[in-house]
Amino acid sequence: MTNIHVLGDLNLDIILSGLEGLPSFGREILASNCVMKPGGSAANVAIMLAVNDCPVRLFAQVGNDQAAKFLLQDLLTFGIATETISISKQEATGLTVSLTFPKDRMYITHPGIVRTTSRKHLVDRYIEPHTHLHLTSYFLQVALRGEVGNILRNAKTAGMSTSLDPGGDTNGQWDISDLREHLQFLDYFMPSSDEIRAMTGRDEVHAALQAFPKEAQAVIVKAGAHGALTRYHGEIEEYPAIPISVVDTTCAGDSFDAGFLFSLYREETFQRAVQRGLQFGAQAVSTLGLPSEDIDHFLASTGPGKD
Repeated sequence: MTNIHVLGDLNLDIILSGLEGLPSFGREILASNCVMKPGGSAANVAIMLAVNDCPVRLFAQVGNDQAAKFLLQDLLTFGIATETISISKQEATGLTVSLTFPKDRMYITHPGIVRTTSRKHLVDRYIEPHTHLHLTSYFLQVALRGEVGNILRNAKTAGMSTSLDPGGDTNGQWDISDLREHLQFLDYFMPSSDEIRAMTGRDEVHAALQAFPKEAQAVIVKAGAHGALTRYHGEIEEYPAIPISVVDTTCAGDSFDAGFLFSLYREETFQRAVQRGLQFGAQAVSTLGLPSEDIDHFLASTGPGKD
């Protein structure tokens, strides 16, 4: 089995749901539910893997503040060791407020230390032979972005497999020029349908999949209620979504990533890994915040996506 290393963003998430409507100036609205938890794509993936008893190590940086103390303590409750989390006195820990509705959500983010973290700030044990390295939030991590290609190259040279979830680009530039020459070192590229369309300038997902550089070994597109699409060995395949009552879509994409990586840990097939991703994604949208039970308990209680 393959252990998983996750490198990327760790911040504090405050998730508000059951909202009476959209916020507007001069008016207060109420939320019926509130969850405070570790957030950031990397942290979400690591937590979901830990909940499912997958050996995982999280490599990230936080500030020296109350938010960081909460995050580090909460990570321990999930069984995630914190010695690979760097602490800096220079910047504040990042914060995201999520306003979540049944079919969509809004984010307000103060990136804090996430934007200034570079490779020199991270504990350097993320390169380890016969381990998988998952990278997150390519666009959000401004200082790390130019180093991602070399990280992928070093990981492959050391005998690791690699994956990357680019996340959104708040600047709307969608520039992956720093990454393009290193795509040959990337085994799995995992954007959403909106992200790959923006990166390729194509309006339709199939066309975007075809247009994305062929150097990427496999492209897995998360398409929400439409399931997933993949380009693997040059062939495009579609995977239907698992029917489920939607409560909160906040962590769906990260949970899909975790399911895919969990399948790699189990040394399952590529097709099975995509199906695992859909199972984890369905579990995520069925609850507020990250699920607290493992995937087997979820499947046993609800039945979606069973073999």
